[in-house]
Amino acid sequence: NKSIQTISKDAFCLSQRETENHQANLQNLCRICGGSFKSDPCKRSYPVHGPVDDDTQALLRKKEKRATSWPDLLAKVFKIDVRGDIDTIHPTNFCHNCRNVIQRKFSNSPSEVYFPRKDAMEWQPHSSSCDVCGTSFRGVKRKKRPLNPQFSKKPRVVAGGARKPSYVRNVKQVNNKALMKKIANCKKIHLSTKILAVDYPVDFVKSVSCQVCEHILADPVETTCKHLFCRACLLKCLKVMGSFCPACYYPCFPTDLVSPVKSFLNILNNLGLRCPIKDCQEEVVLGKYSHHISSHKEVEDKEGYVYINKGGRPRQHLLSLTRRAQKHRLRDLKLQVKAFAEKEEGGDVKSVCLTLFLLALRSRNEHRQADELEAIMQGKGSGLPPAVCLAIRVNTFLSCSQYHK
Repeated sequence: NKSIQTISKDAFCLSQRETENHQANLQNLCRICGGSFKSDPCKRSYPVHGPVDDDTQALLRKKEKRATSWPDLLAKVFKIDVRGDIDTIHPTNFCHNCRNVIQRKFSNSPSEVYFPRKDAMEWQPHSSSCDVCGTSFRGVKRKKRPLNPQFSKKPRVVAGGARKPSYVRNVKQVNNKALMKKIANCKKIHLSTKILAVDYPVDFVKSVSCQVCEHILADPVETTCKHLFCRACLLKCLKVMGSFCPACYYPCFPTDLVSPVKSFLNILNNLGLRCPIKDCQEEVVLGKYSHHISSHKEVEDKEGYVYINKGGRPRQHLLSLTRRAQKHRLRDLKLQVKAFAEKEEGGDVKSVCLTLFLLALRSRNEHRQADELEAIMQGKGSGLPPAVCLAIRVNTFLSCSQYHK
């Protein structure tokens, strides 16, 4: 019995010692990214459950933010709830780099700060195969996936016996770009950089292009990490792929988007574009491009309604035609008005026609005739005497041999 008690006591002491060592190792790791504080020369760390430091507090006051403790900021920036943490499982501090990420979230600083592209660390209780106890100096690393042999680097044999490595492009990155373009789906809406009138440098073209669809920026917005996108493209990507910048994977939310500075917008609006219409080829600045294209559409619409005379006598005006010819020319319009009246006005074709005539008179500022027509429609009679009405009918139809007593 004494030997059994001794063994159980030793096992308990061993497990307690392992737990204490595990907890001590946790104090050297970041709660957010799992990195080790020993890798920082200054070994800076911040308590997860403590108050915000003075620098961050001053920044929050400047931006009129109400958060005063780290748990609120960690929940907002990294989407991590640390209030339910257990000391034997979770680290109680986070690193200076993650603190810089938080500060950059609320400032417009252009400085480069590393941010892990994947989710935050998931911490597990201590076990026999504990990652924390074996990697306390370097920090906890995520497990690597096995390489796909199809895309792995293979040495290439060249003439002369030397081996030359062939580098394969990052397939995942290419697929992400293609996926984002598919999500944006703006090929028919946004303008291609191919219609730029001037052969600008490649870097300049990239600076005025959306980093999702690679078209010329339309309604540009700027993220907190200083990247530019079309508003529609970025909002679609944020909705589908998550709240991070498509260019650098920095945390990004729709409420953080701002308009670029006016000097950049002036440069963008003054870009010279070549009109894609076949017979035009005029150079137009981006700010006036939509007005120029709409003028082309108006001309096309007008040409669509112009009657094409295929020879013979000149086309006569509607009022100079006989009644039969008038019926023939207005046949399609009459059918459309009749269909509309049956659908919307209970078959009252007369009221529809009179209303159209009234609106036409008002649009041409012929208010006197419009008032007389309105009086007739209301049953009050016209202001013209019968003799004048008869004279109008004679003048209108006598030349067409349409007036008969």
